[in-house]
Amino acid sequence: MPHPTPAPRVLVLGGSGFVGRHVCAAFLARGWEVHGWARHDRGAPGVTTRAVDLVRAEPGRLADELAAVAPDTVVNASGAVWGVTETEMADANQALVSRVLTALGAAPSPRFVQLGTVHEHTAATAYGRTKAAATARVLAAGGTVLRLPNLLGPGTPEGSFLGRVGAQLARAARTGEAVTVTTLAVRERREFLDVRDAADAVLAAAAPAAARRVRGRALDLATGCPVGVRELLDALIRISGVPARVEERLPDPGWAPPGGLEGVGAGAAGPDEAARLLGWRAVRGPEESLRGLWETAVSLPAGL
Repeated sequence: MPHPTPAPRVLVLGGSGFVGRHVCAAFLARGWEVHGWARHDRGAPGVTTRAVDLVRAEPGRLADELAAVAPDTVVNASGAVWGVTETEMADANQALVSRVLTALGAAPSPRFVQLGTVHEHTAATAYGRTKAAATARVLAAGGTVLRLPNLLGPGTPEGSFLGRVGAQLARAARTGEAVTVTTLAVRERREFLDVRDAADAVLAAAAPAAARRVRGRALDLATGCPVGVRELLDALIRISGVPARVEERLPDPGWAPPGGLEGVGAGAAGPDEAARLLGWRAVRGPEESLRGLWETAVSLPAGL
């Protein structure tokens, strides 16, 4: 009697984070054996989670841990965006990738998918520079990089503007307090992608046929439909049903938008390249993403 073919195995670095949780869910839904590493061992049901500090773990331990999992694919969904120093950002976004790739070199190399950012194209911020350096290292090792635009959807973190507004509106829905949202008086347009669509792209990149096509390549996960931040803010307030007053203030002298079209730059591609190489396109619009953000924010217990 033939033995059943074992399920393919994926290791998601940063598996308990905003993006990592959705990546784990996408692989689980397709029948993969899913392992997640994070600083804390709080994982979703169905995910084998271990607490591994990728920034501080000894190289030998990393190699041993990777060999024990023996993944077919490694997805790096870890990193730092907000609320850290430039040194901490370099450790989390750049040095971490080099350490993991070095540790993987001691074993048969699995496919490696790095989640980058469209901010790499201009590298005008520490975030963009450290992620660009990581991309160079991954491509040199034959891995794949998927550059993400701004993300929305269930679990959008409070470090982002819309995540913070969602949490503010959710608190007001529970307490009845008045809400005033302060925003810059600019009409910036940015690419926003639903985090679930991003996770589906990662899953597509791990498929054997697509993995061969995108080995050593970087792709932008674009929607081709930039949207105004103020439009999204107004839509989120409408979806919440919470009365809120919006106050606009002028930006400081010399201020430049950290994202938007300027954050994409001339090197960014539209959605067609990812469709051709991965068979993937974004299918969720901003309204669905904002509803997911709101449903998660309002469901969290008070104080979280």
